Amino acid sequence: MFYLFPFGNVPKSEGVIIYGAGDIGQSFLKQLEVTRFVSTIYVTDKKITSAKQVGAISFVPEHELIRLPAYPIIVASLKFADEIELHLKKLGVNANRVVKLNANHVMEEGQYEPHTFDWNEYYKDAEEHNEVQFQTYLEPLMQKYHFNLSQVMDFACGKGRIADLLSGNCESLICVDTSQEAISHCASRFDEKENVECRISKPEKIPADSGSVSFIYSWDAMVHFDYKSVDYILSEFSRILSIGGYAVLHHSNAREHEDFKADKNWRKNPHCRSEFNAEDMRHICRKSGFIVEEQQIMDWGIKALDCISVIRKC
Repeated sequence: MFYLFPFGNVPKSEGVIIYGAGDIGQSFLKQLEVTRFVSTIYVTDKKITSAKQVGAISFVPEHELIRLPAYPIIVASLKFADEIELHLKKLGVNANRVVKLNANHVMEEGQYEPHTFDWNEYYKDAEEHNEVQFQTYLEPLMQKYHFNLSQVMDFACGKGRIADLLSGNCESLICVDTSQEAISHCASRFDEKENVECRISKPEKIPADSGSVSFIYSWDAMVHFDYKSVDYILSEFSRILSIGGYAVLHHSNAREHEDFKADKNWRKNPHCRSEFNAEDMRHICRKSGFIVEEQQIMDWGIKALDCISVIRKC
């Protein structure tokens, strides 16, 4: 079983307190160590009898909890989460500080391909950063390459946060995603925009005619796709893109990373990145009929975790 730290549910803070030093708590510590999500970490539970420091992590007895900074408290238990929350309240902890796991954070090993995962929690958090990301990364590329925006596709669009910013520049914009919920949301979001169309996709086929798209972009989605998935997706991009058409793809650069060893299970890696990198993208492009115009290695919480590839169909 794998327990994903509830990054999207934790209020912004310089530190966190993990209640529970068992398997779930240890899993959380490994994820926090790699992602550097916070600078200060405390761990406490009833079984800790004396304070000790292990690297950047402070283990403290439960009776000292009330003396710690008012950081969010993440309950490292699923079965007893409600009982622990009640216990913390009796200790004088404000209920607003307590963060519990839900079903989305608990998975069997090998469970869930990225397209089947419930990303709603992440979408809500990511919406706050869409303008900064668009202006920092995508807009400069648009100005540099003058992409043909007559027939644009937002691949793996999610709930349309980037499409919302780009749609005003496109003659036609097609939002595609394998999630019916995401597409239904986009259909409602863009109901009054006549140039936006929303289509449900399938993992094995993108719903567009051959040569019908002038520009494709994919933001903050392909970072979770493994080599096999990207290989197939680029064959579909090659089919639907017109000759000379561009694609801007935001993908993982985690494989062979200098700071950690990427796991084949994408959920175990920092920010759920796949075991993939810029070199893999170049290799796939060469055999799929694309020229790599440029690649920008970018930081995403961790130095050089991601890459933006600008590719052109030959």
